[in-house]
Amino acid sequence: MKKPLNILFKNQSKIRIGVLIAFVAMTMSSLTMEFFNAIRDDRYFVAHEDEVIYYGSAQLFSETGSLQAESCITEDVSPIGQFNWYGPGYNVVYGSLKILFGSANSLFIRFHFFLALLILAVTLLLPNPIEENLLTASIFLITEQFTCYIFSYFPELLHLFFSIVLVFLLEVVYRKEKEDKLNVLLVTIYFGAVLLFSLCRITTIFWLAALVPLGSNWRQRIPYLLIFGLGIIASVFYLRFFIAPPFAGEMHKLQKLYSFNLWDFVLETLKGVYRNAVIFFSSNSTPIYVLLLLSAFTLINFWKTKDKFQLGSLFVTLCLVGTLMAYYSVNAFYFVKQTAMLLPLLVVAFMRGPFRIAKWTLFFVLIFFWVPVNKKRSSVIEEHKAAFANLKNNSALQADFEQIRDHVERNKDIVILWCYNEFEYGNAVQALLPYSTKTKNPIMYTTNIVATNSPASEKFKLHGKLKVDYILSRWPLAEPTLNQVLETVHFHLYSLNRSQSN
Repeated sequence: MKKPLNILFKNQSKIRIGVLIAFVAMTMSSLTMEFFNAIRDDRYFVAHEDEVIYYGSAQLFSETGSLQAESCITEDVSPIGQFNWYGPGYNVVYGSLKILFGSANSLFIRFHFFLALLILAVTLLLPNPIEENLLTASIFLITEQFTCYIFSYFPELLHLFFSIVLVFLLEVVYRKEKEDKLNVLLVTIYFGAVLLFSLCRITTIFWLAALVPLGSNWRQRIPYLLIFGLGIIASVFYLRFFIAPPFAGEMHKLQKLYSFNLWDFVLETLKGVYRNAVIFFSSNSTPIYVLLLLSAFTLINFWKTKDKFQLGSLFVTLCLVGTLMAYYSVNAFYFVKQTAMLLPLLVVAFMRGPFRIAKWTLFFVLIFFWVPVNKKRSSVIEEHKAAFANLKNNSALQADFEQIRDHVERNKDIVILWCYNEFEYGNAVQALLPYSTKTKNPIMYTTNIVATNSPASEKFKLHGKLKVDYILSRWPLAEPTLNQVLETVHFHLYSLNRSQSN
């Protein structure tokens, strides 16, 4: 009698497919139950200060139709459009959701769960053998990137959806090329999708690198190299004029590029790569290890098969990871989010390899980490439910913030300077603020990142980049040029003479 494992891997495809269907059904049922339990009473709210940016952008767009930043640091917004450091894309996507479906606290989570269903549907429709597609879907369902971010306000499920759409288009493009039927229209659609998705996250532009291996020789690849190069140039201009200067320290070196200080720019880039490489390879993050494992297997598979899709996947990975190491942070919390879009690409590339036992081995290895992933997901849900409890406990603070609408000027856009760490609510306190005036003009909030015990002159320092209209302070200010327009037990609101100097 043959051993069950040998049967599973060698000649019983129906058994393998049946096992995978049962696993997908089981995990999806469990995830669905957890989803409905999480949102059933809508007792859900923003828990992280970075989540506030997405939440506030959606609120601002739904109330005013504005794409401008809902908040900024040291008055830094983009030169064109006054966008934040994420650009205008999220305002439209999540703001439109609020316009269409209302302002339920769990609206983001409902949208993310719907995207999760779409991702699985597209995965099962990929032009690959059903066993590979089921394995891909199974792997998604046991990874932190897929399951945990459904329940947060971070937009990673949106990027995973963009990613699987691009993977689908790439699969079709490369299959057509293999059949000597490369379709220019398909390549154009792929190019347009990359540009469109880059409006939400600029690093999506690196997906153009997946086109570089097209063609049978380097002469035929020149057009795709030019497309990739022009895309990078366009992204640099987009960053310069349509994205606010990022607060992340490693990205500040981009200013050297904009000022054509090329030597210092290259030197600082190399230093950034070295510093982050040391941190990256000593990371204790399972998702990062999964990314490294998938990249290594994709490289091995390409060496064995010379599959251009796998080579294109490696190009995208190298571009994105290299850029993050040079200009961003490899702290696991941020790095896992920023590289989540690589998960569908690398898993599908891995599945195109010739080693079936390796594919199943990866699946079984990831099942070993399934329990901690479930615990992480539960902690994310509890964190956001606790944030709702905190919101209810501070309903008086939110009610007082709402009074700001009645005391600012009407029929004009407003900028308010404040210091969010003055309030005991927590770093997500900005989610309680009003984002529009009574006349539906946008309200933007700017802050200075200083210690809580800093003097008022540092907390409320003006930088002359925006016309600040009001100062919102937890405590009374003795500045004679300020005129108090609202006082509550929680804060003081002062109007500011625009001609006042720093």
